[in-house]
Amino acid sequence: MFLRPSLLCPHHPYNSIFLILLMVDDIYLNKPNELFEALERELEDSEKIVAIQIAPAVRVAIGEEFGYAPGEDLTKKTIGLLKQLGFDHVVDTPLGADINIYEEAYEILHALERNDEDYFPVFNSCCIGWRLYCSRTHEKICKHISPIASPHMITGSIINHYLQKKLGKPRKEIVSVSVMPCTLKKYETMEQFPDGDPYVDYVLTTRELADFARKKGLDLKTAPESEFSEFFPDSSKDGVVFGVTGGLVEALLTTLAHILEVEKENEHYFRNDDAIKEREVKLGEYTLRVVSVHGFANLEKVLKEIEDGKKFHFVEVMSCPYGCVGGPGQPLPADEETLKARAAGLRKAADNKDSVATVPQENPTVQKLYRELLDRPGSETARKLIYFHKVKL
Repeated sequence: MFLRPSLLCPHHPYNSIFLILLMVDDIYLNKPNELFEALERELEDSEKIVAIQIAPAVRVAIGEEFGYAPGEDLTKKTIGLLKQLGFDHVVDTPLGADINIYEEAYEILHALERNDEDYFPVFNSCCIGWRLYCSRTHEKICKHISPIASPHMITGSIINHYLQKKLGKPRKEIVSVSVMPCTLKKYETMEQFPDGDPYVDYVLTTRELADFARKKGLDLKTAPESEFSEFFPDSSKDGVVFGVTGGLVEALLTTLAHILEVEKENEHYFRNDDAIKEREVKLGEYTLRVVSVHGFANLEKVLKEIEDGKKFHFVEVMSCPYGCVGGPGQPLPADEETLKARAAGLRKAADNKDSVATVPQENPTVQKLYRELLDRPGSETARKLIYFHKVKL
C-alpha cells in the first residue's frame, strides 16, 4: 500500500490515519521482503529466543488465505504453522487482553470508590488507529484514554520480561514478534520503555504471515495442530472476545461483576453488530453507563453527545468495521458477509475455549504472572511493565 500526500484532502477527518501509514514506512509497511529477511536472520541466530504472539482476530481470518471459510477458528493450526516457521514460543495476545481489562477494572473501581467524576469517561481500545486519530483531532479527550498499554504491547512486555527471568537471557537475546490484523500495529514497535527497549520488535499482518509461510513452502492446511507456549498456555474467554466490537465492554462488565461478587451482567448484550451499542448497567452499588462504537463517523456522534453533556463511564472505540476482525492487515476482499462471519467466528471461539476461565482473574496464567512478575493490579511493577511510558503519537 503506497499513498501520496498530494492525494489527501487536508480537511478530511481520516487524514491522520493515512498520514500515519506514510510515517511508518521505515518499519516495513511497504517492504515485506525486508521484514521477512530480518525475521529469517533472527530465527537463524542460535543465541536468540524468538517468540511470537497471535491476535484474536487473526485466528478467524488467516484461513481465508489458504482456502478456508471466513470465521473458522484455526488457532491450533496457526500455532503449528508458526512452529514450522521456527518460532520458539507462540503466545496468545488475549493473555495481554486479560491483563489489560483486569487492570482497567480496578482503575475504574478505584475511581468509583473515591467518587472521582473527573476521571470519566474512560476510553479504552486495543485499536491504535483510534488513539492516533484522537491525538490529532480531539486532543482534549486524550487525557481520558486509558493509561494501560494495549493487549499487543502488554503481551510483548510479558514475553520479554518473563522469559528473561525464566530463561536467564538478556533482553538482546529475546525477540518479540506478533501477528496482527492491523497494519497500524507496526507503529507500536516504535513505542518504548524508558530504557529505549520496545515492547514488541516486529509485527506481521495476517496477510504477511500467509505470504511468509508460502515463501517458505508451507501451507496452513498441512500444518499440524499445536499448543501455546508452556510458559503462557492460557487466556480467558474475555481476552479472546476483545478482537470483535463490543468484546471489550463485555470483558469489563464480567470482570467487574466478578471482582464485586455481584450477579454477572448479560454478557451477550454487546454481541450484536450495531455500530453504536449503549447501555446502563447496575453492578452492586454502582451504576455504569457504557458504550461500544466502531467507525470514526459513529465515534463523532458519541463524542458530540459527550460534549453536549451526556455522561459515560466507559467508551470502547474500534476504528474498523466490526472491530479488529475488519482490520487493514486482514485477508482481502473483506465484504460485509465476510466481516460478519469473522465476528461470529471469534465470539464462538471465545465461548468454546478449552480454558475453564471466563474472566481474567480465573486464568491460571494471569494468576501466575501476577504472583511471579506483576505483584497486583496497579502495583508499581505493573505500572512499570504494562502501562504506557513514552508514547510516540
